[in-house]
Amino acid sequence: MRSGERPWRRLPPDLFRFATTELRELHTAVLAVFDDAAVLQPALRLEHVRSGLDAAGWDDAVDDDRLRAVLGQLVEWGLLDVTQDHAAHYATPEEFERRNLQWSLTPAGEAAIGGVLFAIDQLRRAVSLQPAVLDAIADGLGDLHRLLSDGPPAADAPRVATTLFTVESHHEAMVASLRQFNRHLQRLLRDDGADDEVFLDVKRKTVEYLQEYVTGIDRRLRRVGGALERLQGEVGVAVVHEVALRGANLAPLAGEDPAPGWLAERTKRWDALGQWFDPGRAGETRISNLLDVARNAVVQLLRVLERRWDARRRTASVADDFRALAGWFATAESEDEAHVLYNAAFGLWPARHAHLVHPDEEAVASTTSWLDAAPVAVAPSLRSSGSVASRGRVAPVADPSVLRARRQRRQAEDLGRHDRIRDALVTGGRVPLSTFAGLDRASFRELLALVALALSSPRRSDGSRRSSSSDGQVEVTLWPPPAGGLAILHTNDGTLSAPDYLVAVDVVGAAEELGEREAAGA
Repeated sequence: MRSGERPWRRLPPDLFRFATTELRELHTAVLAVFDDAAVLQPALRLEHVRSGLDAAGWDDAVDDDRLRAVLGQLVEWGLLDVTQDHAAHYATPEEFERRNLQWSLTPAGEAAIGGVLFAIDQLRRAVSLQPAVLDAIADGLGDLHRLLSDGPPAADAPRVATTLFTVESHHEAMVASLRQFNRHLQRLLRDDGADDEVFLDVKRKTVEYLQEYVTGIDRRLRRVGGALERLQGEVGVAVVHEVALRGANLAPLAGEDPAPGWLAERTKRWDALGQWFDPGRAGETRISNLLDVARNAVVQLLRVLERRWDARRRTASVADDFRALAGWFATAESEDEAHVLYNAAFGLWPARHAHLVHPDEEAVASTTSWLDAAPVAVAPSLRSSGSVASRGRVAPVADPSVLRARRQRRQAEDLGRHDRIRDALVTGGRVPLSTFAGLDRASFRELLALVALALSSPRRSDGSRRSSSSDGQVEVTLWPPPAGGLAILHTNDGTLSAPDYLVAVDVVGAAEELGEREAAGA
């Protein structure tokens, strides 16, 4: 929201009054009937409203007089317009009296019922975070750049408008999901009264859910930020909005040009998109701050879980134990009894070494009490180590450097093998799937994993599918195969028959690595 704007001051005082009276359910149902029928039949007569209520599942009986009173009240609040139906035919004066009026939603009525229906939808909405939305935003920005790369005159204006609307809707859905999940997260952090089993299970799953969302999201954010920066620098926001306005095909309004308001709304939404993702703005973006909140929430949830797990491992808490002990001390009858209680609670009894005997065993009878017997010397090693047995030299600690070097060498070999497999699959452009014939077993499995990732990703506007490996280092793109194309690949594990997709495999930073290797070789 820009400084100085106060949109709530323009809110009509009776906009949501229909939802606060005793007849709020009937008022809402009637407005919902008009909203549902607005696409095909904007104006409804009395019998249409009644049939709409029946179709919506309204069970209570509503006579004509009561329904007319409800419609009249909604007209008085400015939510409905009432006009005469001049297109209908009336056989009798009674029929004219009963059917000559029709009602339709006003702009305020559309806003009012839209707000209520949105509130109902938000209350029923499941909390979800979808990292794929970031890929969709990046793809949409890339499509806009491609559509406008040849200049505004050559651009497909309707396609630019629909693509811009798609990017805005994805961003709006992402912000709504993050806002709702953040509220859900704060409730979890405050909720300590739930059942232990439910509490621990929900918070453990929430930690895993957040960790999956945060892991690998940095690459997606770089894609969105790069696409946004490239579109603004090479094309310009004004050009995007100008072409989109031409393709939006706005309907004319009486005495008012809708273009300025439309452009103002687009500018506001683009500014919000920049606040979330534009790396060129001063300060941190909102998405980076939100990721810090998510990471801190993971730490807080883990701490809460640890405290609950510690509490579950004890039959009673330490605080309860000390409170009970304090009560027993307060009711002790004497100081001696308090000392006995203290020794029993904390185990501070004198040490007893019954296994030690006097140097002259015959000088002390076996029936002599410990209180009357002469003291026995205790070896210092018994107090320091708990044993009087003589100990040999401590065995030296084995040098772990050999084992560590072996493990590091094995890890380096595995990484080098994986790099060679990865480099062998890089295509440098689109190639048919059938060109991958003759791969060894490890390379073929890596190829199948990449193709499976691409096929599980959503289809983009040009029909392609794009995805990345789990570590974000390899990107694979699939295009639909030519008509009738079939790829047959023979491997040691069998034969694969599949549509001959067009495949592009690219390693992130492959060009930079190749240049470094060539420079090192030179």
